[in-house]
Amino acid sequence: MKVELYQNIGKLFYAIAKADGKLTIEEYRKLNEILNHFWLHINPKSIETTKHTFNQLHLCDAEPSLCFDNFMSFYKTNFHLFTKELKSLILKTANGIAYAFAKINKSELILLAKLSIEFKKHEVLNHEK
Repeated sequence: MKVELYQNIGKLFYAIAKADGKLTIEEYRKLNEILNHFWLHINPKSIETTKHTFNQLHLCDAEPSLCFDNFMSFYKTNFHLFTKELKSLILKTANGIAYAFAKINKSELILLAKLSIEFKKHEVLNHEK
């Protein structure tokens, strides 16, 4: 399950980076910088899985919206795997990618908003139980 979790996180990061139809070197560098700096305490293999998935999606020129939808579907089915810390790291990384090149654009902003809303929705639902 952990491998699938980090594969889906790789899908999300790819979707954010390619939301505007192009992937810049600045976005890719920012992804690697954040993963190598803020994610190391989780598990180095998890970082490699995330990067590998991201790279594979880029190589096959995957559709960003489909990758985002796949992540959201995985999240909704497996939200119990996403700790508060993990969600915070995901949002921090996604924002870093989005701001890496010419600040944030409308396509990226929409995906970030959807992601944030979904994360908050599950926090509220879990808190009320």
